[in-house]
Amino acid sequence: MSTTTTHIEYAIPERIDRLPLSRETWRIMLLAGIAWLIESYDIGIMGNILPLLEKQYQLNSFMVGSLATVSTLGIVLAIIPAGWLADRVGRKKMLVFGTAWYAFFSLLCGMVPSIPLLIVCRLIAGLGMGAVFPIPYAMAAELTSKRIRGSMTAVLDSFLSFGYFLAPLLALLLIPQLPTQWGWRMLFYIGGLPLLYVPVLIKWMPESPRWLTIQGRGEEADQIVTQLEQRIESRTGLALPEPGSHAGQSMPTPSRASSGIFSRAYLKRTLMMCISFACILFIFYAIQTYTPTVLLKEGYGISNAFLLTTIIVLASIPGKYAAAYAIERFGRKFTLISFTLIAAASALCFGFAHNGALALLAGCVLSFFGIGVDPVIKIYGAEQYPTRMRELGIGVFEGVGRLFGGVLAPFIMAFLLTSFNVAGSYVFVAVIAVIGVCVVAWLGTETRGVVLEKASNS
Repeated sequence: MSTTTTHIEYAIPERIDRLPLSRETWRIMLLAGIAWLIESYDIGIMGNILPLLEKQYQLNSFMVGSLATVSTLGIVLAIIPAGWLADRVGRKKMLVFGTAWYAFFSLLCGMVPSIPLLIVCRLIAGLGMGAVFPIPYAMAAELTSKRIRGSMTAVLDSFLSFGYFLAPLLALLLIPQLPTQWGWRMLFYIGGLPLLYVPVLIKWMPESPRWLTIQGRGEEADQIVTQLEQRIESRTGLALPEPGSHAGQSMPTPSRASSGIFSRAYLKRTLMMCISFACILFIFYAIQTYTPTVLLKEGYGISNAFLLTTIIVLASIPGKYAAAYAIERFGRKFTLISFTLIAAASALCFGFAHNGALALLAGCVLSFFGIGVDPVIKIYGAEQYPTRMRELGIGVFEGVGRLFGGVLAPFIMAFLLTSFNVAGSYVFVAVIAVIGVCVVAWLGTETRGVVLEKASNS
């Protein structure tokens, strides 16, 4: 295969698209997935220690809301500039830097002597989380073939659920065994362990060949893809098929008029993603942040609340694997709409449940579909923008989505729980979910099985 710069520039996407699902692909996805797992654990900590902090420090509703939202505020502040930087310095560098950043400040959170300092450290840690969040699913889109990029993103996203599950599980195991002032600190100390993972990322995680190509670093892109091809062929003993019919041909290049995410060519996509992502994230934060608090308000006791929360969050993992199948079998739009509508219905059931068994069942269904849909909206968003501005586009809709769905949602939920009780709160969650469905149904187009460059420029 020729390795001239011109051939590399046009052949990299087709060479990636003909690669089979292999252990080499799984290794890359595992590296990205572990980065997400340890980050999601860090995010999941706060929902599980809020009841303890509220009791120990006699916190008012404003302080509780601040603790619940401040790390997400840090994510919002960092995610757009981090996306812009990732489009310029590379996906790998931002992943490494962000992981080291939030792990260090998570460790500091366990050492702070007061709640105001904890809020400050959580805000700063959130900046690192914002740098990391958009990277793995952009890399999944750019490093896997068009046949599996949706399902691989869903599998990758399941690592987030493992992290969210790990937080209440460790809270259940550690907090009852430790003095009150040490239980929540120990969870933060564990959150600092990802510092040991940074050297692994530096050594083993490759840069995106698609990104390298548009930076004029075609030889480096060719080297990464060639290594993958050679390892697959050597292990299987079979030659890979020739690249697709578009190999060696230029992909569509947007004009200057359509060069930005808010330009006429991309404005509809950007609006769709900002609104729908915010609505779907509202469901996520309602589950992740307030399930322990809601269960405690319903009188289940702290141990039972942690146990039920652990089971409910665990249900999201098979939900994401179901999404991995549905997204390639039925398409992005159908999966998005159907999963979110079922989540809306189960939110109503959860809000009106009057016994533990019904609350647990409705909560598990809500988690299965309401969090299970997350990887679908993520890969769908990554497919909306070309490589040269993919991370910026992701950063914008992630930032807007997390501002409304993550920063404001806990305050809104706190107000609703106080003013309209649990039932009224989850009616609101269901309405928000339906709004997200309507936006996708109206503005979205199907991208299943389409070459990434074509999907993002059509």
